Amino acid sequence: MEPDDEDIAAYAAQHAIISAAWKFVEPYWVDHDVRAAWVATHPTLRLCWAQHWLTPMRAQARADGLSPDAVVEAFTADEVDHPLWEPFERAALKGATLPVTRETWGIKANPEYLAPDVALLRLLPTPTDGVIRPGEQYMSVPLVMQYEDGPGWRLLNFASEQIPEPGWPPRLGADGG
Repeated sequence: MEPDDEDIAAYAAQHAIISAAWKFVEPYWVDHDVRAAWVATHPTLRLCWAQHWLTPMRAQARADGLSPDAVVEAFTADEVDHPLWEPFERAALKGATLPVTRETWGIKANPEYLAPDVALLRLLPTPTDGVIRPGEQYMSVPLVMQYEDGPGWRLLNFASEQIPEPGWPPRLGADGG
């Protein structure tokens, strides 16, 4: 069966968001490169992820002469240049344990919209025949994506369907607060 114009338009509309999700998924879970994955994340996720990591160490950061707010603010940049980046990166990689490859994992098409500019995708192992049937149960990792003019789609949260909220501690959902 040949795809019709509507099918082609639907695929084209989803291509941008799925490609943007892979810009995080591949560096993080395949290459274990947090710095490369970082540029695909939304600044809100960067802030919340850094706050989540630093929350139990805020008193020590202050004792070391660091402002916790200044540390996490530095982490919102695309290119982080901060002495605490390496410890953060090591801690972040402890969560990168999924055996993801492009050959064995995929991102489910037809995103669910949580808000006009926020969509929920799902990263999942692909069945051997490549088809997920209606009603079939499968394990998946939520990927919350946000669209903004300029940068386009970026990862707003993962492993949770919650839109993250900065704070001490931040609200990330799932096991991330």
